[in-house]
Amino acid sequence: MQAREARPTRPGKGRRGRKGSRGRKEESVFAVFAFFAVFAVFAFFAVFAFLSVLASAQAGPALSATDRVIVGMMLRQVEDDLRKHYYDPTFHGIDLTARVREAEQRLKTTTGFNDAVATISDVLTELDDSHTTFLPPKRSVRVDYGWQMAMVGDAPLVVSVTPESDAAAKGLAPGDRVLLLNALEPTRGNLWRLAYLYRFIRPQALQRVAILEPDGSARTLDIRSRVDNHAVTQLRDLLIELGDIVYRARDVSEAVGRDILVWRMAVFRDADHVDAMIGKARNYKTLVLDLRGNGGGALDALRALVSRCFDREVHIATVQQREKRERRIAKPARTGFRGRLIVLVDSRSASAAEMFARIVQIEERGGVIGDRTAGAVMTSRIMSHKVGVTGVVYATSVTIGDVIMSDGASLEKVGVVPDEIVLPSPADLAASRDPVLARAIALAGGSMTPDQAGRLFK
Repeated sequence: MQAREARPTRPGKGRRGRKGSRGRKEESVFAVFAFFAVFAVFAFFAVFAFLSVLASAQAGPALSATDRVIVGMMLRQVEDDLRKHYYDPTFHGIDLTARVREAEQRLKTTTGFNDAVATISDVLTELDDSHTTFLPPKRSVRVDYGWQMAMVGDAPLVVSVTPESDAAAKGLAPGDRVLLLNALEPTRGNLWRLAYLYRFIRPQALQRVAILEPDGSARTLDIRSRVDNHAVTQLRDLLIELGDIVYRARDVSEAVGRDILVWRMAVFRDADHVDAMIGKARNYKTLVLDLRGNGGGALDALRALVSRCFDREVHIATVQQREKRERRIAKPARTGFRGRLIVLVDSRSASAAEMFARIVQIEERGGVIGDRTAGAVMTSRIMSHKVGVTGVVYATSVTIGDVIMSDGASLEKVGVVPDEIVLPSPADLAASRDPVLARAIALAGGSMTPDQAGRLFK
């Protein structure tokens, strides 16, 4: 059975294109969208080769002559955004003019709206940049797949399954290794691209998943998605959706004995929240800061965390933009946490989360344990646009700066290698055990089994 594509609503007929578009720039932050977190050119072309097969069976809404004009205008605006704002004016050696011309030729013969969106997205994702993407217009379809996977070491494992989802009904469970997703093999190099494409470009109503269970059994499952209709017609709708993805998770904390506080920080939300949590941590000798699954967030929150965990001025990073270079500094807060610091990370720790972990290593402030991080650390800006008489809303996320750590290295595509690598096994995930947190508690002088650690926040 082939994976079937949920159909987004196309721009309505009868609209006339305008010469130009209106854009608005959103504030740049140290953030990676959580839908990325988490990723290389080879895989990108493999994805599109496969998706072109899907498109031949179900290309989505057809393009009218007016729609074709509109998608052409979108392509030219995307090119303009890159030429004006992308931090590397050489585009990593890619001939942007040639790529855009190729896309223009493809758009002349493209018959479906979904294919046109994929063609525009292609221009951006060929840069292989975690923060440079196309956010398409007029999408009415939201897909909840009912399960999530992540890289654990070099293995793509199921890490969560939503109860009452079709995935759960079909027997998909944490700890299962994903061998193939819709005929593609997930890897560290392509996982973020798969997540982006299947969420924003070609959401799937049905996915075929080949798995290897922890006991060695292999199965292939056809898993239905939950498809909802909720139109994105304004920039506000798009930003709310992105914000929901990044910020819907909530921080939790729990004391382990009298001396250890475990703070599972879901996102770098804001400075006030950081201040409140550090105030709580000051009552303990050791803070275990769990940044696993943390996709980043706001620069102010990162600066606040650094200032409250160090007793001296710290060079966070240098941002290299096209025409300027800025050093980002955190000065010590008068009241901060001065006890022992242990940071937990995994493959979904991205952007601000991996920056903080690396700062802890460079400044020798504490230990970092877990898995290698995402390697998705750049500064970006969302530029929104409207085109057409009725104002088709879309956006471009463009990297405006490379982030260079104080040791002179960039974390993009590299990530942070923990001081001590500790990985859960497929059996650990299946049984909800957490050997990573258990190891951190042991380093802090406490005692907790992986089973107990896995139940700490339940």
